[in-house]
Amino acid sequence: MASTSPHAYIAAGHHQIAFVVNDISAAERFFTEKLGVPKFFRFNDVEVHEATYRGNPGDFHIHISLGYAGNSQIELIQHLSGRSIYKEFLDKKGEGLHHLGFIVIQSGRIGNNPGVKFAYFDTEAAIGAIMESIMLDEQNRKLFEKIKGGPL
Repeated sequence: MASTSPHAYIAAGHHQIAFVVNDISAAERFFTEKLGVPKFFRFNDVEVHEATYRGNPGDFHIHISLGYAGNSQIELIQHLSGRSIYKEFLDKKGEGLHHLGFIVIQSGRIGNNPGVKFAYFDTEAAIGAIMESIMLDEQNRKLFEKIKGGPL
């Protein structure tokens, strides 16, 4: 029997549904009153450590609020300061669905300082394959560009 939960149609196997908002208090009220999220837990003025933004060091602050709709974690993010993909999203699209979060099922690093970091996400139920996230240091980014360009 198919699930009647609206969350089942967003992305099977997801852990989190995240929204970028302008006013986190108003968004909490909306999700509680209109969408039935029973409660939220707020983290105010979060400083993200070891942050990067578009390949450069990142320095931004956000409010984060977490709640649950069934088994789906609802994350609300309010950008406060600095440059971030959250600010970009607000400037380009306004408030709305920003990302889906999946649980990491395997991760590691190849090489040193920092080398190539990777993580695999449990997305098979959602897209039919496992998704990988790859973070390259500058040395490996240049190597990959050379490989793309042809014989070394």
